[in-house]
Amino acid sequence: MKTTVAVIGGGAAGLAAALAALRQGAAVVVLEKGKALGRKVLASGGGRCNLGNARVSAGRYHGGDKAFVSALLEGFDVRAFFEELGVPVMEEADGRLFPRCGRSQAVVGALQAALNELGAETRLEAAVEGVDKSGKGFILRLGQERLAADALVLACGGLGYPKLGGGREGYSLVESLGHKLTELTPALVPLCAGASWPQELDGVRVEAALRVEHSGRELAQARGELLFTDYGVSGPAALDVSREAARACLKGQVEGVVDLFPERSEGEFLSFLKKRAQRFKTRSLKGFFIGLLPEKVPAVLLKRLGLDAHAPASTLDEAELNRLGGTLKGWRFPVTGPRPWDEAMATAGGVRVPEVDPHTLESRKARGVYLAGEMLDVDGDSGGFNLQFAWASGMRAGSSAAG
Repeated sequence: MKTTVAVIGGGAAGLAAALAALRQGAAVVVLEKGKALGRKVLASGGGRCNLGNARVSAGRYHGGDKAFVSALLEGFDVRAFFEELGVPVMEEADGRLFPRCGRSQAVVGALQAALNELGAETRLEAAVEGVDKSGKGFILRLGQERLAADALVLACGGLGYPKLGGGREGYSLVESLGHKLTELTPALVPLCAGASWPQELDGVRVEAALRVEHSGRELAQARGELLFTDYGVSGPAALDVSREAARACLKGQVEGVVDLFPERSEGEFLSFLKKRAQRFKTRSLKGFFIGLLPEKVPAVLLKRLGLDAHAPASTLDEAELNRLGGTLKGWRFPVTGPRPWDEAMATAGGVRVPEVDPHTLESRKARGVYLAGEMLDVDGDSGGFNLQFAWASGMRAGSSAAG
């Protein structure tokens, strides 16, 4: 007799879990509370679906034990996984992986087709309100309906993007089964600034390093594209430090520090500025920055430092050059908090990794229950790492649940 596996959640981890269980010969029902499967997957990567990263390593993940993450990822080849489903994968210069057709619909469509071919039952608008143990299996409560299953995969997703299905239901289910959660905070989310200069640069993109500090201690640093907005900062550099920033904001004041020239040390950059001031001494200070930064950046910087943009570079004294250099290498602003959950791409926190079997992802609190994706206290950097973990953990959990 076939094992019946109920997969709660029709996102990336849930779809992968269902596929893995079907391949092991189980009967599978996918229970998705929303009106469609894979809604966050469809929105990922700007609709292109950044489905993974060729440069994946445990160092790109946070929360969970690195050895646990490494072992899980090493057993999963994301490129081969999708190419077997008929979706060719292309790699971009930074290692990000996308479907060759550039459309996220191809990813969700291929997974749905595979599930249908293998006989999965998919139920939409099927919110699971509770789980009860029944003999060796489980009874799931869906309103007035009761559904029996031999094993469960909880792949309910995190709190981010509530309009696309994000919510706390999955975390409530795992708590009801005896698990304790670490603190849940937004991750891969833009940051709000408590100073006006980032807002004055609204729309400007730069390559920079951004670090966040709390009580003078560095919490995190990331380098990449930084986008200034009408509320603060976004872009990969901001997203990759947002996990630590969001948590620290709950405890006190947090500062963001922008380094607009991370490729040079402070001493090297100051020497560079002095030589440039000598070489272009007849240029205005506004013209002095041509080729170095987007035009809007020096305009805002000079105004804030009280320097005349029309004065020749030769008028800069050593103290003014030091101020310029110091600000360009460390332009500070208070971080007042993350943007709302509806802008968060991931959730930091979840079930502690020691509470699941590292080989099967079976709950140590409730036998027959398997956890995947954002149910676990593992979150990755921007660049496809979270989806890669979702596929990998879903496949492991689904295969294990099928026995």
